[in-house]
Amino acid sequence: MSRVQKYTYFPGCMIPFRLPHFELTIRKVLERLDVDMIADEGHTCCPEPTTFTGVDFEAWLTVGARNVAVSESTGRDTLALCSGCFHTLAIARHMIHSEQDIRERVNSRLKKIGMEATGNVTVKNILHVLHEDIGLERIKKQVVHSLKGISLATHYGCHLVRPIEATHMDDAENPRWMENLIQAVGAEAVDYEDKMACCGAPIAPSDEAKSFRLTAEKLRKIRAAGADAIVMICPTCYTQMEMQQKKTAEYLDSEFSIPVLYLGEMLALAMGMVDLVTSNSRRYHRVKIQSLLEKMGVGK
Repeated sequence: MSRVQKYTYFPGCMIPFRLPHFELTIRKVLERLDVDMIADEGHTCCPEPTTFTGVDFEAWLTVGARNVAVSESTGRDTLALCSGCFHTLAIARHMIHSEQDIRERVNSRLKKIGMEATGNVTVKNILHVLHEDIGLERIKKQVVHSLKGISLATHYGCHLVRPIEATHMDDAENPRWMENLIQAVGAEAVDYEDKMACCGAPIAPSDEAKSFRLTAEKLRKIRAAGADAIVMICPTCYTQMEMQQKKTAEYLDSEFSIPVLYLGEMLALAMGMVDLVTSNSRRYHRVKIQSLLEKMGVGK
């Protein structure tokens, strides 16, 4: 019997309250792979890295550092499913660990609540855990339903890969870890133009029209590449490219109906957990995935 790998799970805000099927599916997938996610009640909002940094960078860094300190107290590597949470924690950890003046400045604030951050914890996204810690071979052994014949496009988003010195991804310009996982379950990883372009979500509060034009352009290029569906990790990107997909038609004069799968859902389907995915799809997928499931040979 293999030894269970344990990670301190950083839940964040968006996944538990808006997209809980992200956590549910990945927990079940990781259970099959002998991995346990252990939450710590001391964690708070990351806080989010898009707007908070522009309002008060020092506050953002200090709150992020506090979460890093909580993770350090557990003695385990930290796993974040959300790309935004991962981005904040990874950068906070990197800055505290590598820059003494920042570490001293932040810890002078944390000292008031009896805490200290050293930056010695390892912060990982689910991709690091699946691709690097677990490995493709262990994942392949759990595949009971190959997704052969399915073409999947990836969307990495902005916060997962940059800055590379903090995120420790494989390549900031052309990452391939998600493509490797797609191939591990038998599907084809489709390349398309401007793969690393933003989904458009970050600028929605200031310019909604431009935001959805960016989304529509990305969806158009994915469709042109012949993808059956899109696989992604980031919950913010998911809400933009899946839940708001129909709204993009207003900005490109073209309707889209491209299924979007969370990475954990793709793995769950390949591992035979079809009911887990379909039971949640009725609530959390505005773009219905039934036709995709039928092409996979798992539709009911």
